[in-house]
Amino acid sequence: MILIACSVFLVINSAVTWENTNELQNALYVYDITVGLNGYIYAGTKIDSASTDCGRVFFSQDMWNWQRCAGVPWVVGDTIEGVYSLFNGIGDTLFAGTGVYHSADVPRIHKSSDGGATWSALNPYGTYRVGSRVTALLEDNTGTLHLGNNYWGMSAAHPRYSTDRGSTWQTPSGLSYNAGQYCFCQSSDNTIYFGAWSDYIHRSTDNGATWTATTPPVNISDTYSIIEAGTDTIFAGTSADIGRLFMTTDQGDTWIEKGEGYFDSTTAIRSLFYATDGAIYAGTSPDAEVFVSVDKGDTWISTGILSGATTVYQIIEATKTVVRQDSAFLFAATGPNGDVFRGLLFVVGIDEQVLTIDNNTACQISCRTHIRSDLLTMNIKVNQPQPGELMILDATGAVIHKTDHWLKQGNNSIGIDIGHLSEGIYFLCLDTGEQQIIRKIVRLK
Repeated sequence: MILIACSVFLVINSAVTWENTNELQNALYVYDITVGLNGYIYAGTKIDSASTDCGRVFFSQDMWNWQRCAGVPWVVGDTIEGVYSLFNGIGDTLFAGTGVYHSADVPRIHKSSDGGATWSALNPYGTYRVGSRVTALLEDNTGTLHLGNNYWGMSAAHPRYSTDRGSTWQTPSGLSYNAGQYCFCQSSDNTIYFGAWSDYIHRSTDNGATWTATTPPVNISDTYSIIEAGTDTIFAGTSADIGRLFMTTDQGDTWIEKGEGYFDSTTAIRSLFYATDGAIYAGTSPDAEVFVSVDKGDTWISTGILSGATTVYQIIEATKTVVRQDSAFLFAATGPNGDVFRGLLFVVGIDEQVLTIDNNTACQISCRTHIRSDLLTMNIKVNQPQPGELMILDATGAVIHKTDHWLKQGNNSIGIDIGHLSEGIYFLCLDTGEQQIIRKIVRLK
């Protein structure tokens, strides 16, 4: 029975069940997504190319249905081709970075302090050409605003920074780099990283005033996503002949490839996300497949392909409150159909499951699935007395705790000391000999 339980655990561990929340009205690409005012989710898109201005921001207040924001992130007279970056900054201020097509237009950044009802344009950040885009945005913990761009022709594609939220822009000093930037990340030691075209990953320890190149990982052509997963542990998702993932623990002085062999079916790792359950999620192209790792990138399991999509541009996490519990969801922004997918991550609170084998045997188990205390308490209800074996497995399926209990008819309350368990994902299995009930639990310190 233990071997069966282990195999089931591995399946459950890998399965974030993805549901399509359906196309955002006339959207082709959802390039970025963030959580903003009131906990609403906001998405930056490129809508139907037949439209005069193709960039719109959408929002969802129930984490399923989508509406266009009343305001538009462009200046009257501009013609933009999409909203390529979206960031929720200090004070729930949304920043939207756009792209242009016509030479007379400016790839601006707009901001909204009312959830997208109205937008105001920040001052232009410098030179631009046809096809320029604001491809990355970050407001760091000092309030300095950073932008990455792909100035077409690359000769002026420096990152910019602003200490007055976009009234004036500065170009970093001493930067010889000229190529588009795709992403920013600020780590817990306040180092800021940008990932970009070619093999460039740069870092700044002075809030973007100066940048230095990290030691480039081998075999990469673009760095699309950078995250911190654990204190000062940085991961970079890249493309080459296949998608490749790299990790550094010394601010980029050395990079180690992680998950080698798991992304052979991909051409790029386009998005990375470190979830509160301690797992790392990677969104890829060209099949829009999302992978998960629970061992800091060493091994990966596919959570599935997002049907109809080709690229997962961004992954975020958001929590929905209901009467008895909070549910944490992952959201994946995709193209080319303008879809946002949602997957249930875990439940915080009382989570119940009932499995019935036949008319005479039914078993119900409830427990807190997000555990901060040292005691895991389970309430088990059975219709008839029976033996029960309780097991806790780690994320690899190995049994790390096992106890036998005689379950009386009715309600049974059982507590297990989990103070010795480190932070991470575990699974609880109740095996009665006739059936198994499996629970995912998340241990927090």
